[in-house]
Amino acid sequence: MTAEDMSPKFLTLQPGGAIGEFALNQEIAAALTRLPDDPSLYFDFGEEHLLIPLEQLVNARARERGIVNANRHMLAAANGRQEKRKPLTVRALGKELWLVVDGNSTLLNARHSNWRALPCSAG
Repeated sequence: MTAEDMSPKFLTLQPGGAIGEFALNQEIAAALTRLPDDPSLYFDFGEEHLLIPLEQLVNARARERGIVNANRHMLAAANGRQEKRKPLTVRALGKELWLVVDGNSTLLNARHSNWRALPCSAG
């Protein structure tokens, strides 16, 4: 069994529009700080939002550099060194699934840190 096989699998949008599984690259995962499951540390709740369970969120993409950068931004926001981000922007996919339009790297950090839900707004 490879390290990739041991990575949790997540739903992601595949080329052509099908939903498939994605595993976070182990080198990227090793570079990420695990973040406490407290969205109020990272998100500005000033706009209307829903807390959507991670298992209902589908990544539109996964950019390695973006995942690492999001981790740094989330840590800085939690420590008061930068503004908190807005809730993720999502679009309904049906069958209780939501496609993440904006916030894919943030979602992958939440997945890596075993969060339960994320604040989202329909865009």
